[in-house]
Amino acid sequence: MAIRIGEVKSSRLSDDKKEVIVDGSGKYIGDVELKIARECLDDFIDALVSARGTLGSVAGPGAGSAVVPKLSARSGGNPNEVRFEIPKTFAVTADTEGRGLVLLILNHRLENQEGYALSPDAARQVAAGLTKSADALLASPVAGELNK
Repeated sequence: MAIRIGEVKSSRLSDDKKEVIVDGSGKYIGDVELKIARECLDDFIDALVSARGTLGSVAGPGAGSAVVPKLSARSGGNPNEVRFEIPKTFAVTADTEGRGLVLLILNHRLENQEGYALSPDAARQVAAGLTKSADALLASPVAGELNK
């Protein structure tokens, strides 16, 4: 039986930490609670990201406002391996829809743009970490090699 979710209200981890629970509602079904087992969460997110990619600009109002992590950065099934890319552009802005988030958009306005939504505290931690790492790198002998 297919159901149509018209609004996602919240998400949380179950008490036993074995499921992610997504609260939402639909026009004909009312409130609904989706429970996604921990072991299939990555597959569920990959399916949503894939579906979002096929929607393109047809998604309508609010499209792109939900931020879903891209898990395909892992290669060969090794959870310890991470693929890095150097973004061509980026943008940082406050969420205009009143959710109290700071938005970080990599490759802003390019075909392969990706975004992340951070709480203000997390955004400050990221900013501090970036600044500290950049300062350490610039003070190291490696910085001299990079500038040649």
